[in-house]
Amino acid sequence: MMYARYGGEHEIDRPFRLLARAGRYGRPLLRAALWALLLTVLATVARLSVPLIMRSGIDSGVMAGDVGVILRDTGVYLVVLVAQYFTQRFSVFQVAAVGERYLRDLRVRLFRHMMSLDIAFFSRSKVGVLVSRMTSDVEALTAFVDQGAISVITSGLMVTGVTIAMFAIDTTLAWTVLALLPALVGVSMIFRKYANRAYEAIREQIGRVLGTLQEGISGVRVVQAYTQERRQAIEFGRVNQKYFEANLQAAKAIASYFPSVDFIATIGTGLVLLVGGRRVLTGQLSFGSLVAFLLYLGYFFDPIVQLSNVYNLLQAALAALSKLFGILDTEPGLAEASEPVHLPDGACGEVAFEDVTFGYDPELPVLHDVNLHLRCGERLAIVGETGAGKSTIAKLAIRFYDPTKGRITLDGVDLRDLDYEELRRSIAMVPQEGFLFAGSLRDNLAFARPGIDDEELWRICETVGIADWVRSLPERLDTDVRERGSRLSSGERQLVALARALAADPAVIVLDEATSNLDPETEGVVEAALDHLLENRTAIVIAHRLRTAKRADRIVVMDDGRIVEEGSHEELLRAGGAYAHLNEVWSRGVGKR
Repeated sequence: MMYARYGGEHEIDRPFRLLARAGRYGRPLLRAALWALLLTVLATVARLSVPLIMRSGIDSGVMAGDVGVILRDTGVYLVVLVAQYFTQRFSVFQVAAVGERYLRDLRVRLFRHMMSLDIAFFSRSKVGVLVSRMTSDVEALTAFVDQGAISVITSGLMVTGVTIAMFAIDTTLAWTVLALLPALVGVSMIFRKYANRAYEAIREQIGRVLGTLQEGISGVRVVQAYTQERRQAIEFGRVNQKYFEANLQAAKAIASYFPSVDFIATIGTGLVLLVGGRRVLTGQLSFGSLVAFLLYLGYFFDPIVQLSNVYNLLQAALAALSKLFGILDTEPGLAEASEPVHLPDGACGEVAFEDVTFGYDPELPVLHDVNLHLRCGERLAIVGETGAGKSTIAKLAIRFYDPTKGRITLDGVDLRDLDYEELRRSIAMVPQEGFLFAGSLRDNLAFARPGIDDEELWRICETVGIADWVRSLPERLDTDVRERGSRLSSGERQLVALARALAADPAVIVLDEATSNLDPETEGVVEAALDHLLENRTAIVIAHRLRTAKRADRIVVMDDGRIVEEGSHEELLRAGGAYAHLNEVWSRGVGKR
């Protein structure tokens, strides 16, 4: 079996590669992004022209005593301010709109990819961590888009434009300012080194916090049943403390960086006043040019400070991208056939396991050389002690996993070669817990066939025996079952799950201990529904209770991943082997109840 790869965190130290890949995902938004960039350039040019207007007003107006020039430049200044207001307003909105559309598409891409991954991926991934990827990691990108993206664009354009303008005014002063860049770059590199580690740790710890939180909420009944509330609170406090410490490390880096940048900027202003003042006194520089240069100096350091302010958002976004790309790079463990095969005409649901060996860890097989053959329409029950391999048979039959050795066929076609959608239409599974989605009863019944009409849904409800119950509900098919079907009892949820499987109209049904969590009275109702569901269908029934197994055409007994007995209920009792022992143990348990 091929196992999926799940990684990507190593790319956090390669921000340009991350950003380049993120850019490729945004190609459909290129036209809107270019429009946003144009508006941003126009807003930046408008702002950059202000010091030049000031220089003209001072040198040609104030210093020359020309009121006309002063009035002209004041008018130009007002026009530029109005132009800057509108271009900046539209550019901010356009950048935000492009960013939000990008995030919307990324969420959809991520969710679709996760839904395409095999069950093995979800078995080894914590739910809280995956939820964190879709929530806190995407929120980190959202924060950068909402607060940092426009600053990065405008600041980058501003620094470039200001540098050109400063050299155009006076090269000596420009080189004086640029002489401070090595110190600024050095401080930034040190900050980046520590901030990268801090923000990577933050992203990692928030996943653990959410995972612990999700586990505690999901298992609250067990926690309270064993009075372990204090223990769970201590565990959450330990994880939360590590998250706090990671944030504290980031705060320390920021606290050191910003004052350093401000200090360098203050030194730069002092040097410009010193050198520029002397050049004005010697006639090498006009007073208006010095004022304009000082304004540009503010424009030069302000964007750098802004970039520093959004650096933490950028680092959080890069760390989030690294982890999101890690999921997107995860390859499904179940490969679809390059040239899929369709079921032959007259297919009826004949299933065969041929010398099947399988292990969740290839080095530790849980099934050994299993051979099974189910005729069309046959109901096969599989029984055995816990850990015998019963549920593994069910997971292989529906192709949640592929065998390590051997093959499984449906109507003579290897499941690995069968068209994936046709496979899912042909085999349905009802698990131990009847999981329902938040929404109406109709939505859940029609989940496998979204286009099914109400008339057929009512027919299915009649077949399964739940029509009267559905009619008794306040809104019938429109009744909201709430999250995970919490409005319904476990028996009602399981009946809905059976009706949902019937709506899918598969040729083969796999029941993985579908009645094991039910009380005897509810189990009887569900088993009556099962008789209707399994009529004229091939069925693999993983039986926890032998009462369910008795209704099967044939029973297979498993032990340690091997088939040890096979036959009808009566035949196996007469044999006096493993099944007879299981029946005796089950009978004693029923008697005690």
